[in-house]
Amino acid sequence: MLHSDVAYWRYLQSLPPDHPDLPSPRVCALLQRTFQLWRDKPLWLNEDDVGHLFRDRHDLSDEQRRELASEPIPLRKSRAIRRMFEIITDANVARRAGTFAVDPDELILGTLPPFSVGQGKEFVRYLTEEEELRAMLSYLNELSPMGHIVPDHERVVSRGLEGLIDDCRKRSRTANERGKCFLSAVRIALEAVIFLAGRYAQEAERVAATLAQEDPRRESLQQAADRLRRVPAKPAETFVEAVQSIYLMHCALHWTVEIVPLGRLDQILQPLYERDIEQGRLTPTMAQETLDCFWIKLDERAILNRRHLENRFTACDGVLTGYFGPSNYDQGGLLNQWMQQITIGGVIASDEEHPTDACNDVTAMCLECARRLPLNSPTLDLRVHAGTPDDVLRLAAQALMSGGAHPVLLQDDKIIAGFREVAGDRLSLASARNYACDGCYETMPAGESEFSFGFISAPDLIEKALNRGASFAGAGPIHLRGLKDSWRTPPACQLTTWDQLWATLIAHLDLSCHRYIKNLLANYGTKSDVAPSPLLSALIGGCIESTRDLVDGGARRHIFSPLLVGVSTAADSLHALRSLVYEQRSVGLEELVSAVATNWGANLVSTNGRLAPALGTAVSPQRIAEIRSMCDDLPKFGYGNREVDELAWKLIDEFCDRLIAAWSSELHGEARRALERRYAHENHAFEILMIPGVGTFEQYVFSGSLVGASPDGRRAGDPIASDLSPAPVHRDRSPTPDNGSRHARTGALADSFRSYADNCMRRLGDGAPADYNLPENFPVEDLASILKAFARGEGGSVATFTVCDPETFAGAQRDPEAFNLVRVRMGGWSEFFVTLFPEHQEHHRRRPLFVS
Repeated sequence: MLHSDVAYWRYLQSLPPDHPDLPSPRVCALLQRTFQLWRDKPLWLNEDDVGHLFRDRHDLSDEQRRELASEPIPLRKSRAIRRMFEIITDANVARRAGTFAVDPDELILGTLPPFSVGQGKEFVRYLTEEEELRAMLSYLNELSPMGHIVPDHERVVSRGLEGLIDDCRKRSRTANERGKCFLSAVRIALEAVIFLAGRYAQEAERVAATLAQEDPRRESLQQAADRLRRVPAKPAETFVEAVQSIYLMHCALHWTVEIVPLGRLDQILQPLYERDIEQGRLTPTMAQETLDCFWIKLDERAILNRRHLENRFTACDGVLTGYFGPSNYDQGGLLNQWMQQITIGGVIASDEEHPTDACNDVTAMCLECARRLPLNSPTLDLRVHAGTPDDVLRLAAQALMSGGAHPVLLQDDKIIAGFREVAGDRLSLASARNYACDGCYETMPAGESEFSFGFISAPDLIEKALNRGASFAGAGPIHLRGLKDSWRTPPACQLTTWDQLWATLIAHLDLSCHRYIKNLLANYGTKSDVAPSPLLSALIGGCIESTRDLVDGGARRHIFSPLLVGVSTAADSLHALRSLVYEQRSVGLEELVSAVATNWGANLVSTNGRLAPALGTAVSPQRIAEIRSMCDDLPKFGYGNREVDELAWKLIDEFCDRLIAAWSSELHGEARRALERRYAHENHAFEILMIPGVGTFEQYVFSGSLVGASPDGRRAGDPIASDLSPAPVHRDRSPTPDNGSRHARTGALADSFRSYADNCMRRLGDGAPADYNLPENFPVEDLASILKAFARGEGGSVATFTVCDPETFAGAQRDPEAFNLVRVRMGGWSEFFVTLFPEHQEHHRRRPLFVS
């Protein structure tokens, strides 16, 4: 593992010319350029650069402005897409904002925007003032497209954009007026991408002309220009054309504020790779260089210095489908999150009874990219199963030990079972087997589904169960016992048995599930008249066929994933309650509630010279400290202790049961049927599939900030565990104790797998990641063996691995420059540790350390 770019170059310089770790000279040149880009403050478009489609343009007459304003919004959106591509390829704008460039060393051409999930975006505005106001009442604007969906790049590679345009023209002959409008919008958007490809072809030829005749890069750039005059307009005929087609389409989507992943890249590229190898126009070395160049292009926009961040975010950015409210979440944890997931491996997408392994040559090359290149993006997701070849698992172990936190491992049998349990025959086995990761790790059938998610906080449910439907976080003189948000359930003094406490918690869980469903059904489709997605819709199966936009019910599948958050914290807390209160009876429930309500004594107030809670049972500071110590000393989830692990399993099972019951409840029957009638199409019925999961993504700091103190000893506002990982060391405790051990919480990786060995893991189609920290000397062969056990199903459904010593984390905080390539897993993607804010850095230091 190499900690810095300086160490990386020194290592490369020490290698012989034919060493497998040594990238090609072209790749080294591109890496050197990229490292410099990371250090510089990124260039950004100004709001004035993009402006308004018609309101502030001087090249339009008043009549043309009125004509544009009268057009349907989908058409205006597509014209805004074309306008965006004209702006970013304008020489003056490109020079000032870094929106368009061709480097002489490049093999794959295109420029991604700096738009990350945390920093926000810019796009050409196209709504009238009245429409803007109406949209803002629902927290929507032109920046509201969610992206966050796996596009079908294979249809672009195999059919070309001209094929999709021709399909739109044919279907338009029989479509209704709304359908004709949508198909016209798709056609304009696709033609705009062809225009963008043409501009890159022209620029490549211009740059080539500036090079000396004998410079080999001159011919390479001319070949790149020739490719872009063919793809993505036409089907890709070669491996390199396919990679170029995918990348340019990816850039186009991101520039139009659709931040999306890339899908099952190895399955798309392997047929072209085999054909090129057979015909002698490609070698494995050439193919690896092509993918290396592609990988680097995907990470050009990263920043290493958080002071370089932009905060372009609005209250309406990237609104989740079915959500109502402002878009506020952990921006600080998302500065370099581009949602660029690449999924490889797994099984072939077929309906055959017995699955066939899907690993191929491109699978191995993608793992080599992740191993050799010190990048944080793209995130590589490796699907595994009992039949995954050993050499692929060893490559994965080597890639992980190189320090990039890639690949993420997903266990096919459990993920596919989760889809099938909920969907049954409504989702074909082939579609379930064709899942790919989106955004962080979310799973969906590639290229045929819309997707969204929501959160239900398990620690919040415990607060409400103990505190009569209120949260401890707001307890005090203003809200008394706390912020009220649920049923007024019995007080702690009446919860005399464990079963009563559990039943009370489930009552709050039940209400939370119903609320999620009610809000989803009430707000579904609100974006169709504000922020349609004609370009992304072209790459989602069902949209062109149904002549409906992605945000207007057009996709073939409609997958929504409520996620249970903070299960580890909840399981640890429930274990403390059951053990100390109901089994040992060493702590009274009322005094524990008082201890938690006072934030473990931090919020005690002075009354008659004595410290006491503002209200409730008086508990001395000494007793609170004693209770907290007892809670701290109990076993925790994630180390193979069945007594506490079973509470997490039971909570997950209850969540799945309550969610399914709530979804099928007649309470929501009319709202469901109304959507089914509105969006039904002759080729496929409209049906929402409710696929549960467990996870936080990168929101573990943010989520914890909303939660009061918890019975596991955690203080109010402290972060919770990421995803379904073991909980971190409490923020007021040192992660590196003085007793000689390297970390305050250490476990064996194989033991931890037992904490996920329950059938509840097969009910979570959207996965439940365990995020592990490993020491840098973890033996590769041991890790390969453990990955093989995971592939056999001995762990959970998703496992991620950050490789970093506790001493390295501490060193990176002291001297960021010497550790600027250290990368960590953020609950859904990888980030440079030095880019993170101190609060996020501390969370990674406090995650448990797992050893062989």
